[in-house]
Amino acid sequence: MDRKGIAILVIAFGLLLGLQPLAKLLYPTKPGAPGATNRIGTPTVPGDTNPVVSAPRIPSLDGVVPLAAPTNAPGVPVGPAQLFVLTNSTTRWVFTSHGGGIHHVELNDYDEFTGRIAKGRSNAPVQLNDGGPPILAFHDSPQLDGDGVYQLMPLTNGLRAEKDLANGLRIIREYRLTTNDHLLHAVLQIQNRTTQVLDLRQVNLNAGAATPINTHDKGDLISVDWFNGSKSVQTLGWVPTPGFLCVPSSPRADYRGGEGDVVWAAVQNQFFALITYPDRPAREFSARRIAMPPLTAAQRQADPGRAESLAIVPGVLHFDTSPLPAGGFVEHRFTVYAGPKEYFALSRLQPQFDRVMGYGFFGFFAKPLLLSMNFLHNSLSLPYGWCIVVITFLIKLLFWPLTAISTRSMKRMAELGPQLQAIREKYKDDPTRLNEKTLQFMRESGYNPVAGCLPMLVQIPVFIGFFTMLRSAIELRGASFFWCTDLSAADTLFVIPGLGFVPFLGVNGLGLPFNLMPLFYVATALWQTHLTPPSPQMDPTQQKIMRWMPLMFLALFYNYSAGLTLYWTIQNLLSILQTKLTHTRPATPTGPAPAARPGKRPAR
Repeated sequence: MDRKGIAILVIAFGLLLGLQPLAKLLYPTKPGAPGATNRIGTPTVPGDTNPVVSAPRIPSLDGVVPLAAPTNAPGVPVGPAQLFVLTNSTTRWVFTSHGGGIHHVELNDYDEFTGRIAKGRSNAPVQLNDGGPPILAFHDSPQLDGDGVYQLMPLTNGLRAEKDLANGLRIIREYRLTTNDHLLHAVLQIQNRTTQVLDLRQVNLNAGAATPINTHDKGDLISVDWFNGSKSVQTLGWVPTPGFLCVPSSPRADYRGGEGDVVWAAVQNQFFALITYPDRPAREFSARRIAMPPLTAAQRQADPGRAESLAIVPGVLHFDTSPLPAGGFVEHRFTVYAGPKEYFALSRLQPQFDRVMGYGFFGFFAKPLLLSMNFLHNSLSLPYGWCIVVITFLIKLLFWPLTAISTRSMKRMAELGPQLQAIREKYKDDPTRLNEKTLQFMRESGYNPVAGCLPMLVQIPVFIGFFTMLRSAIELRGASFFWCTDLSAADTLFVIPGLGFVPFLGVNGLGLPFNLMPLFYVATALWQTHLTPPSPQMDPTQQKIMRWMPLMFLALFYNYSAGLTLYWTIQNLLSILQTKLTHTRPATPTGPAPAARPGKRPAR
């Protein structure tokens, strides 16, 4: 590859990195109303009979006594934990006496999948916060927790967790179910039963843990989010990744964000989220990656294909608290969401909960595409696989005129190749004359190189929006299409033993999964590149690289979800059809009109 080709690749890579900052520059986030990041309304749910009421802040007082930890606090609760369950039609909230918080949440409408290698579902429901610290329990606060063991008492449609500490504090937590199946209201009250003013300094509460979907989940879509009233901040990078040019990168260890403006915080994986929404913004939100113990030989044998780097990411909300007067109390109220990342369900709940979908700038395209897919599925009873096919066809039909312009431009460029090559050979030692003659020839021949690139650039945001939507669409989880049993995972038909060492494709200790849909995608991509006329400005080596480039994509996309590879395959087939239809049209004249022969009059 010559210097020009290398320069083009560098520029293209730079444009790719600069796409998101450019989008933020062109479409800046609209600022919220004055004070929106420091003061929020009462969190309520339509139809809820237990609205949350914010408690007034307590003024600072003189003679504040530092709050000490009880002398008998062991730091970690001892003995067996008492569990209590609140349940409704779709969700089971399991509480624990150790910390007085939410131990985990079970989603009865969603079964766990056994993984992409061993197909099928298990009878167990999906669990959120599985293995994480109790939600809304104190984090690293022995002066507020004591021995960490609470007394659980049932309430009407709720639960009360209570504890008296030796330092004079009484901690009371109350939880109540709401009319929404995936929401829970919580109240935390800290009472001062002494005759002195106590300095709480700060209250740190667990906000749940982001956990893998199953043991085969590499965790590359695990993230933590928080919302400041005008924009959300999403942080990825909690697992080791290949990095740039396959150079290994280290996973992120911890994260901190917020300056008194954390309106809500979320921990999530690819399809499910835990969102904690306090009645007033927290000072800060933090998260830390906790790696699971290395796999044993027995675990690998019992669960083939199990991910090697499983980890959970617990989040913590940090609140500043004013001194607590004698006989007074301070109160924090929360709304907790635990459920699927369904865009239209989240958008109808608390402010901007739909931001956890991670659509970003491309949400302008991803949201209508998701709405269209659900409309086709619900109104016409189309399976989701056929919905992807229909939407891909409609997108291709919408952009057909632009794609036709690009295809004809590339064909025209190929026809002008010999003339351009002759100009380059003639003026190869004079770059200035070469540019002048090339531009002159293009003007005379009526060729515009922008016509081939601009239509493709216009389509890129739509394609990225579709990709983003399909990657996190929970609707595809468990949806089948021909041999694909789950469009949200790779369509592994069987495993070829002994080939687990194959880079990017194999599974150590198991073999090479045979995924059929990526092979169809690469085959159609190769077909398309061989139909597309190469640019005459490329040397033969570059032309060969571009023709066989799809083989490189096989390593990148081989383990992608079947829904995504289905979309790319249909897109390639439609592009091939359009290329063939465009090439059957009569060719336009190439180059300037030939001069008339001497002695002959030009035709009238």
